[in-house]
Amino acid sequence: MSELLRQEQLEVSPQPAARRVARRLYWRLLAVAFRFFKSPVSSAANRLRPRAAWPGHKDTWTSLEEYGEWLPRHVRWKPDPLNGALDLFPDRATIAAQFRDRGRFEEDCDGLAYFSAQNLPQFVAEPSQIFIVTVVLDPYTFAKDRLLYAAHVICVFHYDDFWRVISNDTLYRDRFDSFAQAVQHNPYCTAHPVLWVEVRTPQLKRLYSGPKLAGFDPE
Repeated sequence: MSELLRQEQLEVSPQPAARRVARRLYWRLLAVAFRFFKSPVSSAANRLRPRAAWPGHKDTWTSLEEYGEWLPRHVRWKPDPLNGALDLFPDRATIAAQFRDRGRFEEDCDGLAYFSAQNLPQFVAEPSQIFIVTVVLDPYTFAKDRLLYAAHVICVFHYDDFWRVISNDTLYRDRFDSFAQAVQHNPYCTAHPVLWVEVRTPQLKRLYSGPKLAGFDPE
């Protein structure tokens, strides 16, 4: 585990004791739900959804930047059922069915991160350096809708010697020297300390789950 990763950890700002306790309970409950319930519930729900052969559309892209320009016109964020309380991953067949039937894909942040993770192998030199990353951010650093925005999922990947991030329908222009920098300092997360992180492969295999970005070394 590199010393650089340790140094990149952003310290959570001091807050009243009650908030610190609530914050710890918040990320611990989410960590349990994501680790033990999200994948099996998602698999069960996906069996009940319409399905089609991947990808469900005929579009192709010649570069990562072209893909980034395509995204906002063809995918759209919408909350999971119960306003996001029922948090699910789609699979390739349910995504393809949406493209076949609607000409677009609508999902929560986790579904959009999963979707991009399926498409990125054609652009990156090493597909094993593509990750679906769930972050739980300090909810008290959000001005409103704290519980809606404090848990987020992004796609983090290594491209042209830098780490890049896709969040929902946006390929960020920012380029980062390390995985930890990409997770904490991308435009969505930079103002909100990371309390907990889960890292998965594009196939949703869990690689790391814990409160420290330094706990996961992509190398």
